[in-house]
Amino acid sequence: MTRVLSISGIAVLAAVALAGCRGPGEQDPDDAPDQPIAFYHNVHAGQNQIPCMYCHYSADRSVDAGLPAVRVCVGCHVPGSATAPPAQASLAFPTADRDSTWNAEANKLVSYWKNQEAIPWVRIHRVPEHVRFPHNMHVRAGLQCQTCHGPVQEMEKVYRFSSLQMGWCIDCHRGETQLSAQEDASVQQNSPFIRHLQQVRSSGENVGGFTGVHEDQRASTDCTVCHY
Repeated sequence: MTRVLSISGIAVLAAVALAGCRGPGEQDPDDAPDQPIAFYHNVHAGQNQIPCMYCHYSADRSVDAGLPAVRVCVGCHVPGSATAPPAQASLAFPTADRDSTWNAEANKLVSYWKNQEAIPWVRIHRVPEHVRFPHNMHVRAGLQCQTCHGPVQEMEKVYRFSSLQMGWCIDCHRGETQLSAQEDASVQQNSPFIRHLQQVRSSGENVGGFTGVHEDQRASTDCTVCHY
């Protein structure tokens, strides 16, 4: 019983910590938009434990994380789709006798594939045109997807968990946003800003000339970092 309570307590603390990272302007879960296909992240990323970058496959090598292409989806739901003509595509699962609702949703996927049309996913996370957010740099630094996007593995419909506002980004760059021990250790090792700062300090130079240097700063807050 004690162990159960401890696990529950940890879960509550984790939820509170995540909520504290959201910042003003975050989206309410009830405001999550409908998608052209009912895609439950808690089933795919949660129950089936599919890694985020299986679908968002460019997140670690591109500025944009990318929206899942229909080819990725049929790779699981339509066996043989890599070699068979799209017109011959047939849904393997979920079957209608198992779940008629999910079967109907998955057959929408097959229709997009047969017609060779892109799924018109509704984008949830978007920054203004004058802002650049390079996913690859953040992923390579060791940040987990959930740090910015929230516990997607528990979400049915994905919503904008964090505000994505400038102050929210700066708080993290300044080291004021709490990270997991694993993430923090990775960032300390991989952040170009931290490495350069360490070199400057070891050479005996004054770091006061660096823009916005805080005690636990992880990344630069110079305007050109995000507005270039």
